[in-house]
Amino acid sequence: MRSEVKGVWFMTARRYLIQDYGEEAFARYVAAAPESSREAMRDPVVSRWYPEDAMRDALASFHTEIAKGDDGVFSAAMERCAVLGVHWFVQLLLSVTTPRYLLRLFPAVIKQTRRGPVRVAVDVRDNAATLRFTGQPYANDPRYRLATPAIVRAVVSLCVGQTVSATLTEYDETTQVCEVTW
Repeated sequence: MRSEVKGVWFMTARRYLIQDYGEEAFARYVAAAPESSREAMRDPVVSRWYPEDAMRDALASFHTEIAKGDDGVFSAAMERCAVLGVHWFVQLLLSVTTPRYLLRLFPAVIKQTRRGPVRVAVDVRDNAATLRFTGQPYANDPRYRLATPAIVRAVVSLCVGQTVSATLTEYDETTQVCEVTW
């Protein structure tokens, strides 16, 4: 089965770009992508499944058009999108749970937001965890290598209320390993 992602990411990116950068920047972001991915980016449906290629194209367009190739700006934007994508009630729940519990939920979250071969194994320790994503198309794409730790960092930060470190320590064509400490 090919890999697919839920439309919630595209909807969150759309909201973020229009809110923080304006309609013109959003239009440039969409126009920079291949035609086959523009519908997902321009008019996403939260509950619809989209091809992984659309996600790759959206990240590339975001990195090029919005972040202007600046990895720091791109990572910060991915963190902001992750926070915007988490409904306020869920943010409240995250603030009263432990990072250990939250991270143990990641495999279930992946099953709800991705379809296909992508899986995550989580090894949680005291104030640290290792997340091993396997079956991940484009795992060694530069934007995926930036986005994964940024999203993990943002979500765990909602839980601990402090700075979290998330670093990609390994990657290849289909695997990413992210080390998280708090």
